[in-house]
Amino acid sequence: MAKLLIDKNWNIQSAFDAINSVYYPGGMQSGPQRNRLIETWGQLTGKTRALSELDSLIKAYGSVNKCSKSIQMSSTSIKSLRVFFESLPNEFEHTIALKKYAFVEGEKCSLEEDLTHEFKEVKGANPVKSIQNAVDEYVLAYLNSSGGSIFWGICDDGVVKSLILDSRIKDNINKSINSKISTIEPSIDPTQIAVVFHNVSGVENGFVLEVNVPKSNSRGLYFNSSGNTWVRVNGCKQKLQGLALQDYILQRANN
Repeated sequence: MAKLLIDKNWNIQSAFDAINSVYYPGGMQSGPQRNRLIETWGQLTGKTRALSELDSLIKAYGSVNKCSKSIQMSSTSIKSLRVFFESLPNEFEHTIALKKYAFVEGEKCSLEEDLTHEFKEVKGANPVKSIQNAVDEYVLAYLNSSGGSIFWGICDDGVVKSLILDSRIKDNINKSINSKISTIEPSIDPTQIAVVFHNVSGVENGFVLEVNVPKSNSRGLYFNSSGNTWVRVNGCKQKLQGLALQDYILQRANN
């Protein structure tokens, strides 16, 4: 029997069509194999999308029984498939909670740079461009590692050097961050990335920008539109490429 490579970009109907064409749904051996491969598709696409597509498929056909006849899977197996999808881990896990911070201009903050906290001083007169140029790298590094927050407006030594922002600039920063998040592959729910402007005492219109990123429970990695990716290593952002990327993927898959 021919081997089939599961494509996570299939929708659920395409997955059934492709898998059914290779693994006959009613066979003593091929039937269970077909079901396992549909489960594999769900593992690759993730809990949220798998459940959503299964529910949409049933709704499109009008009932579980009508869906059952079309995709050649018993109603009982469809219900079991949904239970399996529900048992999948959530794609994202927020490892650090959002907090209110008492930031004071020119004073050292209570945080320290570590695996889940990164400080970035914004130099120059264009904070929107400075943030836009780097935000996807840090978001990817946290998604691919243990989650965490990037703080723009804090120097490496922890001293607050706030961003001076009005409502228009804050809106442009939000738009630029969302624009970068939308290019991440595979795509993620942008609402999972929290963007918070913390007020800074001692300066007018001063803010520290926090971008809070969850940890991904997916075994796969996330990439930018150019196919590049980053991880957090010893509290630093590190680009993965070549053999290092290959080794990291293998290590992640075996955990």
